[in-house]
Amino acid sequence: MQSSEASDSFQQQVLSELKQINQRLDRVETDIGRVEADIEKIDFKFDTYQNASDQVTRLATTIVIAAASVVILSPVLQAITPAISALVTGIAPGNS
Repeated sequence: MQSSEASDSFQQQVLSELKQINQRLDRVETDIGRVEADIEKIDFKFDTYQNASDQVTRLATTIVIAAASVVILSPVLQAITPAISALVTGIAPGNS
């Protein structure tokens, strides 16, 4: 009888340990779910940051190109203004 009781006790101990392991695995599974959710949030934030960064870069490039155009074209237009005025005045009706 002692052998049977020892066997039952051993089985109960093994079942108890397996139950504890199962509970720990459930907690690990829950934690992994939280980590996955956090990673998805971080991915979304990173994608948003990357898109905003690209837009700011395009805006800055546009501003630099516009400023450079003004700096370069302003003297050119000032230099050719007399020629344009003479051309327009020469074509005006009544100057023939």
